[in-house]
Amino acid sequence: MSLSFFSELKRRNVVRVAIAYLVFSWLILQVSDVILGNIEAPRWIFRVILLVLACGLPPALLFAWAFELTPEGLKRESEVPRSQSIVSRTGRKLDFVIIGVLVVAVGFLLVERFTADKTATVETVNTSAAPAMDARKSVAVIPFVNMSDDEQNEYFSDGISEELLNVLVGIDGLRVPSRTSSFSFKGSQLKVTEIGQQLGVDHVLEGSVRKDGDRIRVTAQLVDVRTDTHLWSETYTRKLDDIFAVQDEIARAIVAALEITLSGGDEKKLGAHSTDNVAAYNKYLQGRHLWNQRSPRSLLAAVEPLREAVELDPGFSQAWAALADTYVLFPEYGVGSVAESIPLAREATQRALAINPDSARALTTSGYYKASFDYDWDGANRDFARAIALEPGYATAHHWFGEVLVAQGRLDEALEQMHAAAEADPLSAVIRHVPGFFLLYSNRLDEAEAQYLSTLELDPNFFWTFQNLDILYTLRGDYAKARKMAQRAAELKGVDPAPDLARIDAIENPALKPRALALLEQRQDILEGVFGRAMQYALLGEQDLALDSLERAFEVGDPWAIHMNWVFIYAPLHSNPRFQAMLRKMHQLP
Repeated sequence: MSLSFFSELKRRNVVRVAIAYLVFSWLILQVSDVILGNIEAPRWIFRVILLVLACGLPPALLFAWAFELTPEGLKRESEVPRSQSIVSRTGRKLDFVIIGVLVVAVGFLLVERFTADKTATVETVNTSAAPAMDARKSVAVIPFVNMSDDEQNEYFSDGISEELLNVLVGIDGLRVPSRTSSFSFKGSQLKVTEIGQQLGVDHVLEGSVRKDGDRIRVTAQLVDVRTDTHLWSETYTRKLDDIFAVQDEIARAIVAALEITLSGGDEKKLGAHSTDNVAAYNKYLQGRHLWNQRSPRSLLAAVEPLREAVELDPGFSQAWAALADTYVLFPEYGVGSVAESIPLAREATQRALAINPDSARALTTSGYYKASFDYDWDGANRDFARAIALEPGYATAHHWFGEVLVAQGRLDEALEQMHAAAEADPLSAVIRHVPGFFLLYSNRLDEAEAQYLSTLELDPNFFWTFQNLDILYTLRGDYAKARKMAQRAAELKGVDPAPDLARIDAIENPALKPRALALLEQRQDILEGVFGRAMQYALLGEQDLALDSLERAFEVGDPWAIHMNWVFIYAPLHSNPRFQAMLRKMHQLP
C-alpha cells in the first residue's frame, strides 16, 4: 500500500515539486541573507522570509498532488484520464528547472566564496592585529559624553568610562577591548553598530555624564550591535559621593543584561573600591586623564594630581600604581633622569603592592623597571606572568612583557604577547607597530614592512612607523623610499629632515659620509643610546662612535639599553670588550 502511494507521489511529480521548492527556497534565502546583510536590515526580516517559505511548502505539495497541468490548462488530477495525462513531460520540465536552479545556486556559492576569500585576505592585511574569534560575550565601553557646562570636566566623563571598562574587563566570560581602541571613537560620528563591528564586539556601552558642583547625572545604555537595539538603559541623578555606587549599579546591570553568571571572585571585584574618598578619586581621574595623553608635558602634569590623590588617601592603591606608571615612563619620554625617576617609580609600586598585592597594574610597572633598570630578568618575568594571570585583558602588560621577552632573545614568545595585546586592544597604533619593531631589528624586513603598512592603515600619521620604515628601506637599499619616509617622519616631528637625508645619502654613497657625520653631531632632536645617536653611527659604519654613544647613554640609564644585544645592527660590536662589558652588567652575558 505504502509502495503504491510513493509511486503515485512520484507519478504526480510531488517529489520533483518538493525538490524544486526546497532548492529554490534555499537560493532565495542565500540571496536574501547577502542583500539584507549589506543594507544592515533587521534580522527579523530574514526570519519572516524563512517562515513564509516554510509555510508555503505544504500548500505547494498539496497543489502538486491534487492538480495537473494539461494543454487545456490546470485541472484537478481526478478529472484527467490516464491516457491523456502528460505528467511525464511535466516531470522532465521540472527536472530541467531543478538543474537550472542548482546551476544558479552553485554559481552563487562560488561567487560568494571567492568574494569572501578576497575580503578575508584584505582584512588580514589591514587588521593583522585584529582579535581572533572568541566565544566569550563581548562589550566595548566608548567614552561617555561630557554634558557638563565646564569643558574642563571632560577628565571626569572619560574617567568614569575608563573605570567602568576596568571593572568589566576583570569579569570572567566577558571580553572588553582596552581603552586605546575604545577611546579612539571619542567624538566619532559613526553609528554604534559600526563602532561595535570595528571593535569586533557584540555590545557597546555608551552614555553621558553631567557634573554640576556636588551633583552628577549619568546616563548609560547598552546596545546590541547585531540588532541595533537597546538591551538596557538607565539614568542616575545622585550626589557626587554616590559615584562609586553608580558605577557598581551600571556594571551589575550590564552583567545581568548579558546573562553572565558571576563567580565569587567576580562578585568581589564588582564590590571592591580602591578608595572611598571622592576628592582623592577626582584627583586620580585627573592624573590618569593626563597620563593617557602620553606626551612629555602631560606626563609631567600628571604627577601633581596623582600625588594629591595619595596624600588625600594614602591607602589608594590605584593612585599609587598610576603614579608608578607615570614615573617609570619619564626616562623613555626624556623628561626625567633614571637616577631621579626610577626610585620614585619603585617606591610608588611598592606602596601599591603593599596595599593590594594583586594589583596587575603595579606588577606590570614592577616588571618593566626590574628588566629595564635592575636587569632582574627572572623577577621581571615573574611579575609580568602574575600580572597577566590576574588581568588577562590588560594590553599594556602583554605589550611591555613582549618588549622584555625580545630583549632576552625570545622573539617568538614576544610576538605571542603582542598578539595577545592586539586582541585586548585591536585599534592601538603602538601595539600594531611594535611587532614591526621586533621584526625589523631581527632582520626580517619583509614581515616588518607588512606590519608597518598595516599600522599606517590604522593611523596614517604614526611617527614611529615612518621613522622605522626609513631604517627598513635604507637597509634594503631602497633609498628613494627611505628618503620619503625620512621626510614624512621629520614633518610629523617638526624637525629638519636634512640629517636623516644626509645619512641615507652617505650610506648610498660613502663619499658623502663627512657631511652626514657633521649634521649628526649637531642634532638636538635625538638622545644618545641604542635607538638614538648610536643607531645612526652604526648605520653609517662608525662602530667606535656608536660604542661611545652606547656607553654615554648606559652610564646615565638608557631605558632602551637592554635591547642592544639582539638588534642585528649592533652585531659587529658583539666581540668588542666594551660592548661585552655592558652586556655583563645587564646580565645578558656570562
